[in-house]
Amino acid sequence: MADLLMQLAIYLERVAGRDCAYGVHDCATLMADWLIARGYPDAMPDRRGTYATEAEYRAAIRSEGGMVAACRKRFARVGLAGVAQPAAGDVALVLAPNARGLRVPAGAIAMDRGRVALLSWPRGVVVATLPVLAAWSVGRG
Repeated sequence: MADLLMQLAIYLERVAGRDCAYGVHDCATLMADWLIARGYPDAMPDRRGTYATEAEYRAAIRSEGGMVAACRKRFARVGLAGVAQPAAGDVALVLAPNARGLRVPAGAIAMDRGRVALLSWPRGVVVATLPVLAAWSVGRG
């Protein structure tokens, strides 16, 4: 467990200073890139770089039946199983506040003590305790 948390800390430190950009460094690519770092194939090779605005992102997600449906399909395709509660290192969708004060689904990575790491626009990684909508086990070492 300590090794996993160290790997996660290194990954988050590497991505923390990058500017957020739809299709390049957003909540979906945060999860997909973590999976790649853990040895999984890319969960979104067909989507990277195909959207550059919030409107294009939302249209892409709608075309897949919403964020939960898109993640279920994509994560199953790379071999992840859904779990009721995420453990450290698992990927998850959480309800996070956006700039308009609404809670919206956002991709995150589970940490310890019920916390998750996610992107805070326009730049940075934050750690928070947020309601989990869905989670998938990332068991590979």
